[in-house]
Amino acid sequence: MRSKTSERTPVQVDCPHIHKIIKKDSPLAKIESSSFKKQITNSSLHCDICETRAPKLWICLHNRCRAVVCHTSSKSHMRNHFDKENRDDSCHSIFVNPHTLKILCHACSSELNPFGDNNFLTSEARTYLKTVIRYLQMKRNKSQISIDQIPIDVPGLVGLKNLGNTCYANAALQCLSNTPALADFFNYCDAYIPQILYISKHPNYKLGEYFGQFVKAMWNGTSPIFVPVQLMNEIRKYNEVFRGHGQQDSMEFLRCVLDILHEELPYPQFMPGKVSKNGECIYMNQTISTSTSSNNSHNVCETISSTSSTTTKTSTTDRIQRRQSTRNSIISQIFQGTLESRIKCLHCKKEYLKEENFYDLQIQIDKKFKLKSSEKFPENLSSSSSSSGSGSVMGSLAGWLGMNSRVVRLQDCLSSFCAIENLTGEDKYRCDKCESLNDCQKRLRITRLPETLCIQLKRFRYESCFSSKIATHVQFPMEDLDMRPYCKDLSNEKGNPELADTLNITKYDLYGLIHHRGVLGGGHYIAYVKNPIDKNWYEYDDTFVTRKSEADISRLEAFVLFYHKKGSEKDRERTEMSSKINGDSTAETCYFISRLWFNRWQFMTAPGPITNYDFICPHGGVNTRRYPNIHNMVVKVPFSVYTTFVNKYGTDGSLPFHSADNAISGCTFCEQEEKILEQRRRKEDEDIRKIDTNSIKRGEYWFLISAPWLLSWHYFKSGGSPPGPIDNYHFLNEDGSPKVGMERGINYRGINERVWSYFEHVYGGGPVCVRNAIDLYAPNPLISDYTKHGKSSKTKWIKKSKI
Repeated sequence: MRSKTSERTPVQVDCPHIHKIIKKDSPLAKIESSSFKKQITNSSLHCDICETRAPKLWICLHNRCRAVVCHTSSKSHMRNHFDKENRDDSCHSIFVNPHTLKILCHACSSELNPFGDNNFLTSEARTYLKTVIRYLQMKRNKSQISIDQIPIDVPGLVGLKNLGNTCYANAALQCLSNTPALADFFNYCDAYIPQILYISKHPNYKLGEYFGQFVKAMWNGTSPIFVPVQLMNEIRKYNEVFRGHGQQDSMEFLRCVLDILHEELPYPQFMPGKVSKNGECIYMNQTISTSTSSNNSHNVCETISSTSSTTTKTSTTDRIQRRQSTRNSIISQIFQGTLESRIKCLHCKKEYLKEENFYDLQIQIDKKFKLKSSEKFPENLSSSSSSSGSGSVMGSLAGWLGMNSRVVRLQDCLSSFCAIENLTGEDKYRCDKCESLNDCQKRLRITRLPETLCIQLKRFRYESCFSSKIATHVQFPMEDLDMRPYCKDLSNEKGNPELADTLNITKYDLYGLIHHRGVLGGGHYIAYVKNPIDKNWYEYDDTFVTRKSEADISRLEAFVLFYHKKGSEKDRERTEMSSKINGDSTAETCYFISRLWFNRWQFMTAPGPITNYDFICPHGGVNTRRYPNIHNMVVKVPFSVYTTFVNKYGTDGSLPFHSADNAISGCTFCEQEEKILEQRRRKEDEDIRKIDTNSIKRGEYWFLISAPWLLSWHYFKSGGSPPGPIDNYHFLNEDGSPKVGMERGINYRGINERVWSYFEHVYGGGPVCVRNAIDLYAPNPLISDYTKHGKSSKTKWIKKSKI
């Protein structure tokens, strides 16, 4: 049971006691000692009176005291210390928790948050308390920094609480939150997120919402520690691997997050000039199957929001295969590149070409590569040794276990990744022309470089007998990693200039790194990130945030590396255009452009053509009912800047949007269409409620219907777009037979005949699927009836479609 102080939220009031403290000595008095810092870092700190440890510990901030006391539900040495030591001329009432970094005044029963909007704190008090918190947030460092070097006001220095072996998730999340284009999207393009979820037709998806809250807390929050409970709970719904409290792979977690966000947050793009008969604009995005589930009830009018608690069994690998769609999202714009695989049959010389999208490159660093990659280490190492037998065996074993001290460059690993690979023996490739397994050669080449390049060094080796971790140090460049040698030569791609342009900028700078410390199956993940504000490197070890030097980073055993494209010309353009946008533009007509495109221009080297389809309607205006926060979805730029953008990047055919008085008014056509659509929503909802039932009469059948389609209809009547034709091929094969592995509530649901007829009349589609029970794999009653009379199943489908 928690104490009363920990249960309630302390009120922020004007605390007179803090002003007594800041007039005394340094805020780091006593706590800056190496022994004291060591106890905080290794969690050995305990109460001065008893053996209570974190998180129930509090440190008195009186500069000549700094007593460590506890406060639990059964005892409070904090209160005892306050009653004993507090005097009129001193102040022993203010305490800081070294675990949660919260500061409380015991006398005022109030929380003092220097990062919040507490107007009662003076600037001196804020600086004093921020210094204490930032210092406690740092781990014990060999090279102690001075009080003036503590970054008290740098945004983004927020630790993440470990929820039980979730360091793998914390490390990946820290690198994602420090990816500038992604952070800017959730901080400044968040007005688009509800509309994007509206387009994707996934009303119960929550990861985009929770990830946005996480990013805002990391950069605009009021706490030095964020607790990602909701974020982790949502991710665990998609992949059961991350449930429980076992240690997991940080890269696998990263891929899972990117795949889900890509599915949830497609870019809104209209098909130019195409409007459906109901007034809705047609989107260029394909509809993807929902992975949520509802309970097994068949009532179509039941609340669908309960489906968010159901989990999917889809693996991340399956999601990666579905990622190869053509639709764009903020995720694909930032992380997605394209890799070409070319396989040549050595018998008939036929070549097989395949292109695949990737979010990360998985690079091998095994012993076999190291011996081939350097001229200093010939393949036959034992030839120069007098003890060829034992030396060769021990050398091979040491290399296999990752014990060699030999150093490999990242460029060497990339060269090996793109080198010609001979497919022989068990790796033979089946040639369609030869109709046999033949010896082949395989080669990989990058055909499109991503804006953010994520490289995983495969340090974990899995064999049938046992597994190991490769501890070889890989030297990686901090700046100017040139990827041109590993890209396909596109100089002759005259018919595809856009593809060639993607490789014009090939140099990258490092901004993030995930380090794994320890052995395979355990250990600990730590993130190292370069802060985009002060350009310093920081170590993020769960709740601890410690500044590091570039030399510290270069010595790390990297597991995942994050690089972003660099371009000096692009930086000069951003500086010049930003000064004009932020300057006085009253003499020019202002144009409005999408914040989504502006986000790409600010942080990507290839933002693509300007598009206003993100927010304008087919009539060239703005649907203000659909976009109530339109001013937060656009950026106002002077005509001269807009002209520069158009001349350099072009447009996708969307109309320019400007206003003489800089005001945005709603489109009258869209307003009228929205009224008509709202009437339709109410009518369909009322009609279905009248005919929907929880049971059927004897002799009637259940009509099975796609659960994702039914979910999209519920979203429509709640204000979304119409769902389109019924698509029961979500759970049926082309011949009408059930697909394998379909689940009731997740893939299909049951409705009565009148509801089916209503939906079929309004939306069309199909095919019809009937059962005596809501069970897809139960016998089809119509097939059974017609089989007795010698009729075919095809006749059954034609007859039932006329219902």
